Amino acid sequence: MDPLTVAICTLACFILYNVIKVAVKLLKMGPFSDYASKSDGPQSMPIIGLAYLFIGGAEATMKNIIEMGKTYPPSFQTSLGKFSIFATGIPGQLKAVLLSSKTIEKNEFYDFGRPWLGNGIFTAPASIWEVHRKLIQPSFNSIVLKSFIEIFSAQSFILVKKMERHLDGPEFEIHEYLSLCTLDVICGTAMGINLEAQTKENCHYGKAAHAVIAGVTKRVLSPWLYPDFIFNRTRLGKDQEKNIKFLHGFVDNVIREKKERISQRTSQRELAKNGQNAADSSSTDPEVLIDNLIKLSTHNQILTDETVREQVDTIMVAGSDTTSIVGSFVILMLASQPGVQEKAYQELCDIFGGDAAYDDSGEPPVTSEVLRRMTYMERVIKETMRLFPIGPLLFRKATDDLDLGNCTVPKGSTVALNIIGVHRNEKYWPDPYKFDPDRFLPERFAEQEPFSYLPFSGGPRNCIGSKYAMMFIKTFTAMILRRYVLAVDKVIPVEDVRLKMEFMMTPAVPIAIRIKKRTQEHKFS
Repeated sequence: MDPLTVAICTLACFILYNVIKVAVKLLKMGPFSDYASKSDGPQSMPIIGLAYLFIGGAEATMKNIIEMGKTYPPSFQTSLGKFSIFATGIPGQLKAVLLSSKTIEKNEFYDFGRPWLGNGIFTAPASIWEVHRKLIQPSFNSIVLKSFIEIFSAQSFILVKKMERHLDGPEFEIHEYLSLCTLDVICGTAMGINLEAQTKENCHYGKAAHAVIAGVTKRVLSPWLYPDFIFNRTRLGKDQEKNIKFLHGFVDNVIREKKERISQRTSQRELAKNGQNAADSSSTDPEVLIDNLIKLSTHNQILTDETVREQVDTIMVAGSDTTSIVGSFVILMLASQPGVQEKAYQELCDIFGGDAAYDDSGEPPVTSEVLRRMTYMERVIKETMRLFPIGPLLFRKATDDLDLGNCTVPKGSTVALNIIGVHRNEKYWPDPYKFDPDRFLPERFAEQEPFSYLPFSGGPRNCIGSKYAMMFIKTFTAMILRRYVLAVDKVIPVEDVRLKMEFMMTPAVPIAIRIKKRTQEHKFS
């Protein structure tokens, strides 16, 4: 037979094989399917399941995810390709899943990120994740986070200076500024290098990372791209391989240079102990994540250079993209809500004394105590993450039957946690589309349904960098508000903000604002 005929026959056999697998799996789903038949969820098509809902691009996908949360019951059974899925947005069930040892594993969708992130803590199997999480956790303790404030502040100062070119001008896209700033910050705090993405205004690392994220998302929502032998032969697969090679090479070079520097310091200290002259026998450079991981790898066979790179890659993407996207939504909410913006600014006035607006005489005095006192600002950020959770859907895999009371999730099933669904559900959040930071006043939030707010996931496998993200977002938002008044030409209701799904939830239309220099007369006319 000619090569084309062989290829067609191979593909036909593969499809038939997977149809049989799905059919057998569905027949075995006794208690699960009994519950599903009563749940009246969206119709699942043969072979592809719900994949038909995700045709039309990332924006259509996000729209359908939100609509499913409104149209169908808060929990239902369905499928996506070969995966049987139990979807839920019920806080009690979310709690059970996130706290259970039976659902500590990520599902197979995360495997598509492994060519890049390997066994980083985001994608690792539970047995590896548990060990590595304990090793990485000290790099995010309060003492280390306080040492990062200087980097947060310095890079945020560059950010507001770069934005200055748009003073009194038309709307401009804010994300490109935040993206380069957060990339510089994560490079400084995770790898101890100055990428200078903001000053150079062009960064191949950032572009390559964004391309891989978009490609992984497209593959998750396209069951026909699941097999490696198909995906790797597509343009998407080839581009991903090229971008991942660049990303790995970038971090590998940093690891190599860091190890050489650590070795030199060790030799210098030995010379100093022996009474010999040695320049730079000590260093005042703060130890960042990669330094700690390299030290662990020197004495611990668990961490190889490849393992170090996987953890750094994971922290890089988690700390850069997520923070810049959340920051963009925070800026949009402040620009769209003049009253909220004014209250946030007045809090800064109370903290810094008098008029909080500053000039170019020096960097603003941002300290850990200053950040702690930004309580209203923190509520603004939390309310933004309620309405625009960076991870609108999370996935876990049941490694054993999991009893949820009114149903049982059978072993091998995927559990889809509908975070955006519960965040925007009027049952748990009255008038859910109203932007109200005071929902997070301690006395009000204490009455909130547990596990109805999960912007950083929950349980033992929650986001390791939640405090890091909050401190950094507070820093750059405060600096922006102290210098500029924010506004938009047209205020768009929260429910009408166009969104898209690219593994993380992002704006479908770039967020654009305009700025005016903040003075005593800081209102827009």
